[in-house]
Order: sequence, then structure tokens, then C-alpha cells
Amino acid sequence: MNIFKTGPRFIRGYIETKRFTSLKKQIYKLREEGDLQGERDLIQFGQKRWVEAMSPVLGLTYDVSGEENIPAPEDGPFMMYSNHQSFADIAATLWVMKDHGMMGYVSKEEWRKYPILADVVDCSRSIFLVRNNPKEAVKALGEAKKMLDQGFNMCIFPEGTRSKGHEMGEFKAGSFKFAEKAKVPILPVTIDGTYHFFEEDGSWKPAHIKVTIHPLVHIESMSREEQHEAAKKIEEAVRSALDK
Repeated sequence: MNIFKTGPRFIRGYIETKRFTSLKKQIYKLREEGDLQGERDLIQFGQKRWVEAMSPVLGLTYDVSGEENIPAPEDGPFMMYSNHQSFADIAATLWVMKDHGMMGYVSKEEWRKYPILADVVDCSRSIFLVRNNPKEAVKALGEAKKMLDQGFNMCIFPEGTRSKGHEMGEFKAGSFKFAEKAKVPILPVTIDGTYHFFEEDGSWKPAHIKVTIHPLVHIESMSREEQHEAAKKIEEAVRSALDK
């Protein structure tokens, strides 16, 4: 890794992330006042500003198809289910959503030890998930349901970890409980090419990212058996766009 190339990017990334978390007081004020729409709009503003500033700095470009499948804000909250190739998947999903609404994330617990990232999680109505801990998983399900009930969209990467390449791992069955418990529709998304950004050889370089947004799946109106079958079809749909 060339520090003369990556150093300025780290610094710019830190500055832009601090710009987002600088909205914390305003977000908390809206939260305390119960102005959920105002909070959602402010989160979206901050996320859009971050991804539009950082994408050119990081050399990330996007080719998005199926944008018409993203629900309008007035249609209510949803959960995005996407494959996970890279750290840059966050940027890709924020780019997709920048003109459509805010996005919270089911984030791994390890990020909590970094104060600035913990602030990002809190400000964006994201939640932490402790992996391989059933008790904490139940807690996370409850927190996610609360966020979704209040109209905040959420994203989860059902593989549970980065594939670090073009291939896609299997979706963890438990990941679908988030949408099922909250009774919200699922927006399947395929991301391809983010692994070129860093994971391919451990060095930062520009990446062109293809994002495919599949039709919304209304699992909230399905029986348990139908939801089980829908989960398989959602995984198949996400995988299918990697083969094109």
C-alpha cells in the first residue's frame, strides 16, 4: 500500500465522516422532538453529501440498473438485502439511495470500538449485531424492528461477511428474520466490482461498480412457507446478476 496515495484518502475520509457526525446534535434534537421525517431527511442529506464527496476521492464509479424498483418514501420502510464483496459496498448502497431516502445498516459489533464509526452507526439509525450470540441476536431483531416501525430503511448483508471477490457466499437463514419480524418488504440488490477497490490485492485502486436493483418482494403479506420459498428466490435473484 502506497502511503503517499492512501494517506490523503484516509484524511479526506476522516474529514467527510466527521462532517456527517457533526449532524449529531441536530439529529438528536429531531429525535427528541419526535420529528421522524425531519430526522430521516437530515440523515439522507448527510449520507448523500458523504457519498458524493468520497466516491471521486476513492475512484468509485457506478452503473446502476433497476433504480425504478426502489420504493418511494411514502410507500413506507423496507429492508435492502445485498451481497457483500467489499468495504466499498456501503458507498455503493448509499449511492443508490442518495436521491431516494436514508439507509441504516445492520453492522458488526467490532465497529463499536472505533468512536467515529460508533457515532456513524448511531446517527444513521443503524444497529450493532454480535455474531454467534443468540441472546444478542434477539436484541438486534428488536432494535431493527423498532427502527423499521418508525420508518427508517435498513440494509443487511446476509452472507454475514465479505466474499472479497466476484463469488457470493450463501445467505444466512437468520438474516431474513429481520424483515419477517418487522413485516416490511425486501429490496434485493446485487453489487459487483467493489472487491477491485481493495480486497483483490490489498491496495486501494479505482473501481467501477455495477449495482442491480431487483423488484421489491412483499414478504410481509406471505405465510411462513411462502416466506421460506421467497428467501430462496431472493438469494437466487441476487446471485443471478453476478453471472451476467
